[in-house]
Amino acid sequence: MIATGSASQFTVRSSEIDYRGQATLPALVSYMHEAAWENTVTLGISMYDLLKQDMTWVLQRMRVEMFRYPRHSEKVSVETWASGRERIFMHRDFRIYNAARELLGQATSVWLVMDMVKRQLVSLPELITSIEVVPTEEPLPFAKGKLPQLQEALYELQIPVRWHDIDLNRHVTNTRYLQWALDSVPLEVLEQQQLREVEIIFRAESLLGDTVIAAVAPAEAPSTYLHKLSSQETGKELVQAITKWRGLES
Repeated sequence: MIATGSASQFTVRSSEIDYRGQATLPALVSYMHEAAWENTVTLGISMYDLLKQDMTWVLQRMRVEMFRYPRHSEKVSVETWASGRERIFMHRDFRIYNAARELLGQATSVWLVMDMVKRQLVSLPELITSIEVVPTEEPLPFAKGKLPQLQEALYELQIPVRWHDIDLNRHVTNTRYLQWALDSVPLEVLEQQQLREVEIIFRAESLLGDTVIAAVAPAEAPSTYLHKLSSQETGKELVQAITKWRGLES
């Protein structure tokens, strides 16, 4: 029996902040990914372990809730643990704390395994299922159910996939999709409000040379936006998301 939780330490760098001096959400999600990677290394199920069997981890869904954004040079601890497992899903949770143990944010995520040769999802291999998942924390509520569909875009961006958008799996890294979704939000929202929650579903991969259309429109609920990222070449939906915003911190 192995405890599946661990903590990783980070310091918010100048390249990871917005004009307010606060860490951006893509930067914080990158911390979560790094903490998850370090945790899977200790469990013997890291991406490198899977790549030896021509498989890899892919993120299928994530919900992030932020209570306060850390500032430049602030030290944070990202705690993560495997919170559950199904036939093809691994659930992983996160909490972000500052040095005073103030809870800054939390997230739930769902991970799948992809066959790198066939580029198809597969059941969790024995390498993973042989590990008994013993959550070190109470699991956060899973992100599940359908998100509202964006019907008519208020605004669209056309984004060519460049070399530095591609990750170890040779497709667009998921934090880039998150960044593109947020970039499509109206400027007055970005300037006058702050993102408090995002839920994002990754439906298909995009490769070098593709062009991604990032579309956004207001939802029925106030200060809420619906997002859809799709392939210009195929029309296939790549990402669906919903963002919720609040007034700026004083």
